[in-house]
Amino acid sequence: MTTQLKRLHRAALTTFLGAALLGIMPVQAQEAKPAPVPACFNVRDFGAKGDGTTDDTEAIRSAVKAAFERRMIPLHPEYGYFVSFAEVYFPSGYYIIKDTIDINAVNLRGEAYAAIEQKDPAKDIFTNPWAWRVKIEGLTFLGGRVQLDLGNGNIDSGHVTVRDCHFKNSAGVAVQMRKGSNSSFFKVENCVFIDCKQAVINHCDMCAVEDTWISSSAKMENNAVIENYGVMHVNNLCGVPRLAGEREEWTDPWGGTRNATRQRWIDNYGVLHVRNSRFGGEGGGFPAVYNFARYQYKYPVIPNSVTIESSYMYNAQNTSVVLKEIPNMLTVVNCTGMVDAWIARVDRELDLDTYFDMDGHPRRVSINIDNNYGGFGHGLPEQLLPYLKGGIYSEAPPKTGNWMRGQIVLNSKFGENFIYGWVCVESGKPLERRWQPVYFSLTPVQLP
Repeated sequence: MTTQLKRLHRAALTTFLGAALLGIMPVQAQEAKPAPVPACFNVRDFGAKGDGTTDDTEAIRSAVKAAFERRMIPLHPEYGYFVSFAEVYFPSGYYIIKDTIDINAVNLRGEAYAAIEQKDPAKDIFTNPWAWRVKIEGLTFLGGRVQLDLGNGNIDSGHVTVRDCHFKNSAGVAVQMRKGSNSSFFKVENCVFIDCKQAVINHCDMCAVEDTWISSSAKMENNAVIENYGVMHVNNLCGVPRLAGEREEWTDPWGGTRNATRQRWIDNYGVLHVRNSRFGGEGGGFPAVYNFARYQYKYPVIPNSVTIESSYMYNAQNTSVVLKEIPNMLTVVNCTGMVDAWIARVDRELDLDTYFDMDGHPRRVSINIDNNYGGFGHGLPEQLLPYLKGGIYSEAPPKTGNWMRGQIVLNSKFGENFIYGWVCVESGKPLERRWQPVYFSLTPVQLP
């Protein structure tokens, strides 16, 4: 048998055996299958065009509604409840909307920074009053007022992530977690903000802004790029300022008059920790931080603070930290870039001679400004100098200098009856009766 005949024989045999087997074995393809469940809800499947001209508002709403109805919140007898939220997907394109869209409890994801533009500058782009476990990524937001208006009704264990997104030309803040969103962790990472009136507002207990570029807006006057009302960590931020015209005058510690913009990078009303960040210098820059958090002294003390470390503050003719209020702790260490500028200054409206006179409560204030390159120094007035080391030690009540009521001088050597130190009971220069001993004893001690 020739080689060609052998090949034909094997092919025929294979065909015969296959046909015989199909006759006696069930065919899986003929069985009924459940309807496929989409991995995500593609806005194109609901009629969105993404062509830059069509109004895609209702199509996107339909996709969000379908995804919201597919959400799962099972209650497990062992693990309790957990969540599984569906995802709305935006293929690469340019989507036009003309009204605010409530994204409910769904996740959003874009392909290659798919762009969404709000044509009405008085309306937001996306809102979500119950952003509890939400992830938004890979999108570009254009125009509108607030681009991501998120909130959480203080629901415990919330976690909201905005990452790999671009925000441009918002008339208000680009992304915010609204007041009342305390019990949440809010994270903004790998994002770009360009010419937004404000970039981020945080009202969560914990917030992180990381690996992000921000070019501020020249439309921002007497305002901050970022506002923090909780605990915020800023890491690897690159900030480029665009200056506005509104300015203010202030007097430096040497009696000179300065004229500086009233823009600033961060307004702090809580706890702020900045690390490895750059606050740009184009046009002279503006302050890194305005602190509005007043120090806490009542027990139990919940302290507020401003910490800036290993950062670049290119804010010539200006100040890195402006203290509108004195926090419990101010730390500026290992920073550089300050040219012809002060590291910190106190708002001229604060009366530090009476600022700490609060019912005799001891002040819990610590200031550490160390190992910074450039500038003129800390720029703090005399009333704050006793706090620069974070603690004052002596073997006896002070005899010189100005002291404020409530200031504690620790006893560097415990004496009879375990004297802990002395507390100033009246502001002014030291006199014999201005200092009251503070005792640390297991038995009652009659004070002199």
